[in-house]
Amino acid sequence: MNGIKNSDYNKLADEVLINLIRQDDEKAFAVLYERYSGALYVHAYGLIQNREDTKDLLQRVFTKIWDIRDTLHSEINLSAYLYQMLKNMFINSLAHNKVIDRYLDNLSGYAKTYVADTDYRIREKQLQACIQSEIQQLPPKMREIFELSRTAYLTHREIAEKLGISEKTVKNQITNALKLLKSRLPHLIFLLVLFQARP
Repeated sequence: MNGIKNSDYNKLADEVLINLIRQDDEKAFAVLYERYSGALYVHAYGLIQNREDTKDLLQRVFTKIWDIRDTLHSEINLSAYLYQMLKNMFINSLAHNKVIDRYLDNLSGYAKTYVADTDYRIREKQLQACIQSEIQQLPPKMREIFELSRTAYLTHREIAEKLGISEKTVKNQITNALKLLKSRLPHLIFLLVLFQARP
């Protein structure tokens, strides 16, 4: 027993919570979860755009924190540490092709995501560069249609009218573009994560 009343846990500073968590204090861990899970959920959902996948990612982040509690140091910036861990797990999930579909459907939104840590911003930019490079390798007409859909956010009808083609052609071109990208991207993303796996 640490002598701390249940009602006092919420008043504790992060560094105190970390020290208690290192001592296997589950109440301190619960407070940590309540303190940061909401903001982390919003941030993760902005990347993934899927509630179940977001919940899964959040659960893995906090499970990892508990698993490595013995290695935590009270002087760390806990907020930044959690965001970095979330971002790292997100990028690794891309490598395993779990959220690549939603990433491709939200290229522009993902590009606007801000991460405080410089290393992670570099990794994201390189990841985006890999994806953009593959997009540039698509056949010219397919690439034009794909970019009008995914970066200009035009509907199939708007694209068809703009290019003077049928909506069916637009749909088929986008479907084929996604198939090509998905067949090429996992390997590139894996190499990116492999060479920059250390935080």
